[in-house]
Formats: sequence, structure tokens, C-alpha cells
Amino acid sequence: MNKKWVTIGVLSVLVLGGGYWGYKTFTAKPVMSPNITAKAKIGDVNKVITATGTVTFPHTIPLTFPDTGRIVELNIQPGDEVKAGQVLARMDDTKLQTIVLQQEANLMSAQSKLQILKDGFNAQTKAQAEAALAKAQQNLIVAKQNAEPSYLANQVFLAKQTVQLASDDLAKAQMSGNLPSIQSAQNSLNQALTALRTAENAQNGGAAQALVSAQADLTSAQYQVDKEADGPKSGDLQSAQASIAIAQAQLASAKTDLENATIIAPTDAIVVSSPLQLYEYTNASSIITLTPIGGNLQVDAMIDQADIAQVKVGQKVDITLDAYPEEHSSGTVSFVAIEGTITSNVTTFKVTVTVDQASDKLLSGMNANLDIIVAEAKDVLTVPSEAIKTRGTEKGVMVPMTSGDTSVKKEDQDSQSDEQPKVVTKSGGGQAGANVKFIPVEFGLDDGMNVEVKSGLKEGQEVITVISAPATTQGTTGGFGMGGGNAGRAPGGAVRVR
Repeated sequence: MNKKWVTIGVLSVLVLGGGYWGYKTFTAKPVMSPNITAKAKIGDVNKVITATGTVTFPHTIPLTFPDTGRIVELNIQPGDEVKAGQVLARMDDTKLQTIVLQQEANLMSAQSKLQILKDGFNAQTKAQAEAALAKAQQNLIVAKQNAEPSYLANQVFLAKQTVQLASDDLAKAQMSGNLPSIQSAQNSLNQALTALRTAENAQNGGAAQALVSAQADLTSAQYQVDKEADGPKSGDLQSAQASIAIAQAQLASAKTDLENATIIAPTDAIVVSSPLQLYEYTNASSIITLTPIGGNLQVDAMIDQADIAQVKVGQKVDITLDAYPEEHSSGTVSFVAIEGTITSNVTTFKVTVTVDQASDKLLSGMNANLDIIVAEAKDVLTVPSEAIKTRGTEKGVMVPMTSGDTSVKKEDQDSQSDEQPKVVTKSGGGQAGANVKFIPVEFGLDDGMNVEVKSGLKEGQEVITVISAPATTQGTTGGFGMGGGNAGRAPGGAVRVR
């Protein structure tokens, strides 16, 4: 056979084969992936605001010694449960007890002085005062008599006569030579001379001075008697009462210091912390911290000003920990600050969540994650949030349309666009020949995962969340400069329609 005809034959076969391959390639229908669908079902929709806070005790009771001292008794450690009135710790109080005894003695002394002022002299003292007055009155009468000039002159005259007689008797005794007689006469003369000097002194002013002294004694005796009748002076009483008040205050202060040397639990509580050590001295950090038994934990968090308007007291909260994401605790918003805090030009508001039911893992001081439920719809019909589609201002969902479904309006088909598809006709793949249609739906609460359906759908009805696009074309090899079948498609062949 001629080589020319062989070559022509081969070329003809190649041309015919290539033409057939090109026809099959460019007329092949695209391969369609199934639409991604979900069913409308009954469930809960919760809209939450997330935040991070710190777990704390809602109430703590700090207890400490007001003064420095040596710890001689310590009965607790962190985590212990204590009863009201239980002694937790005590420091050496020997000196304090001594001070209390001293102040008690001072108070008794002050009270005794006041009692004496109120009661006055006793009956015996009163009788003595009255007797002294009577005596002073009698002495004054005698002093007046003794101060009479005629009486004084007569006393001097009589005294001189006595001296003369005593002198004569001494002269006679001396003449007799009898020594005892001489001695006796001399004594009598001395006595007479003394009496004369006394009389002369009284006459020369002594009696007048005695009269003045008697008058003073009478005045003093009368004052004592009057004092018994009038009682103590008001100034004396006030001074004595002030002394008692001071003594009472000092005693109360001493007793308080003694009481403060012992730390006693004021209520049933749990010991949160206790830095005390037995036989060591207390200092500024020696503070025992308690929390009342039965008090729930709380979480304090800061919420951004953009979200705080949605947070209300009474809202439920789900609490988790980073270290234990599967451990959930429930809580309730118990406080929302009405004034914000500005930090680095960012305004946040304090929110407190009371823990209603705590996980065993939840402890004070931990960081906790909060999901504050600001809105919720329970036992309502729901579909995934990604199923929501829009047609102009109308919202709804896309649902599969069976081959016998003719409910799609012509104007819906004519108004289809790439951005707002209404009816998508598909062929090939898992749903060859199936269509989808748009159904208006009234939606309610949307939490980002699921959305509440108020009307337009029924439970169990299938909705499309993702409308699929051609993934490739049958037989495409990418040859002849035409490019791959996925050119211009979304990765994975899925196009979301909203």
C-alpha cells in the first residue's frame, strides 16, 4: 500500500476520533452534588452574651487580732467548718487579765467614795459632831467669863496673895531647919508664882485670845453639824460620779482588749484562709477569712457597653471552665452595675452572677466562662440559621420541589438572579431533575445556630441550607486550553444562598 494513503488514513482516523471526543466533552452535562438539607424540628433557641469572670465568695468575714501578741491556741485550718461561738485562735492574754483586775479595783474605789458622799457621816460621827458643838458652846461661855476685866483683876489679886502666903510659909520652914518642910513650902511658892503669871497673862490679852479661839471652835463645830444636815455638795457629787464614769470606761476598754485576744466564729462558716501559726506573733497580715455556710459562689464579670443593655437581673447563665469544658454550672444574674468603668478608653459594666448549682470543679478564684441567656424560646419550631434566604425584603427558606410540584410562580422564575435565587433547576448528581423553591417564613429569635420559625413551615419539613453547584463535568481533562471544570466555582462545589 502506498505510504501516502496510509498517512492519510491515519490522519482521518485521528480527526474523526478527535471530533467525537470534542463533541462528548463539550456536550456533557455537569455533575451535580446533592443539596445540603435539614429538617424543621422542635427545639430551644437561646440568644447569649458571652463573658469571662472570676469566681468569688459573695460574703467573706475577715477576723484578726487588733494588737500584736503571741498565738497560744489555734484550732482551725483552711477548709474547716466552724460553728458560731467556736474559739478559732487565742493569743497570750496574761497582761490583759491583770489590767482588767486593776480597772475593777479602780471602779470599786470610785464607787465607795461616791457612796460616802451620799451617805454622809454615820450616826456615831453625827453624834460626835453634835457633842463637839455643845462643848464648843460651853467653852465659849467660860471664855467670855474669863475675859471679863473685873474677873481678871480679881484673879491677879488672889494670885498675889497666894504668893505672899507661900513666901511666909517658906521663911518659917527655913527657920525650923526641917528639910521636908522647907521643900514643901518651896513647891507651894513655885505653884503660886505660876498661877500669878497665868492670871497676869490672861489679864494682859491671854483671855481675849482664848475667847477668839472658843468662838472659832464653835463656828467649826456648827459647820460639821450643818454639813450632816445638808448632805454633800453638788460639786463633790459630780466629781465622784465623773471618777466612776472614767473607771467604768477604762474597765470596759480593758475587757474589750481581753475579749479581742480570742477570735470567735460569729456564725456557722467555712474557713477560707488562715495565715496564723501556733506560737508565732501576729502581724498586719494575720487575718482569718470565713464565708458563711450556705452562701452560694458568685462570678464577677465585666460586660462591654455594647451588650450591657441586654443584660437584666434574673437572667439565667451557663457557667463553664476552660480546664473542664464539659463541667457546667448554672447561675442567675443578681447584679448589673448602673455606672460603667473606663479602662484604656473602653467602658465596661460589672455584672454579678450568683451560682445556683455549682460543679464540684468550681472553686473561688477560678476564671469562668459565662453564657448569659438574654433571650430564649423554648419548645418552638426551628431550622438552622444558615437556611434563611432573602427575596428582596422578604425572608424565607428554599425547599426541594418534587417533579409534580407546580407551585413555583412564573414571575419567581423570571426574577431569579445570582444573588437572590428563587428557583434553581438541577439535573444530574444525586437529585437529577429536582428543583427547589422559595417559601416565605416568619422568623423569630435567632441565636446564630438555630432560628425560631413562627409560621410558614411544619415540623419535619425539609429545608435547604446550602444549594450545590456543579463540581466538575464528565470527561473533562483540562486539555485544549479550556481549563478545568471547576473554574469560577466555590471550593468544594458549595454555594451559600442568602
